[in-house]
Amino acid sequence: MKSLFAIFVVSLSVCMACKKSSSPVTGKSVQQKDPDSTVSISATINGASWQTDSAFGYKIKNSGNDSSISNLYINATRTNNGGATTISFNVTQFTGPGTYTVNPPRVTAAYYIGTQRHFATSGSIVVLSDTAYALRGTFSFRADTIKVDGGTFDVALP
Repeated sequence: MKSLFAIFVVSLSVCMACKKSSSPVTGKSVQQKDPDSTVSISATINGASWQTDSAFGYKIKNSGNDSSISNLYINATRTNNGGATTISFNVTQFTGPGTYTVNPPRVTAAYYIGTQRHFATSGSIVVLSDTAYALRGTFSFRADTIKVDGGTFDVALP
């Protein structure tokens, strides 16, 4: 019983000696600083400027039976006067920087107005750089009567 009490006292002493630091860690981080500060997706939609409120990108590795296949997914939403619009891309068999021509179902782009979806029938997604932290590139597409031009993206990867 005395040994259990001694272990308890030692454990309690160690816990009390450890205190949370109020300053940031002094070690070097592997992640870039403030990755959200560079997140942006913008475009011109039917002649009007469009800038995102939020954006994210995911590379889904090992998707499918072949372990070398990766998929890329980028999504950006903008809210304006209570309504939301969204631009969404999906590139199956993503291989890194390059031009991906909209060609459903392999490469898709869509523009949502609320829950109404407009699939792109033509266009391209150009990935200019793909680092461990971010994807950067350009895009343009046509979805029904909606023309999306001059699109740029800079999204942080999780």
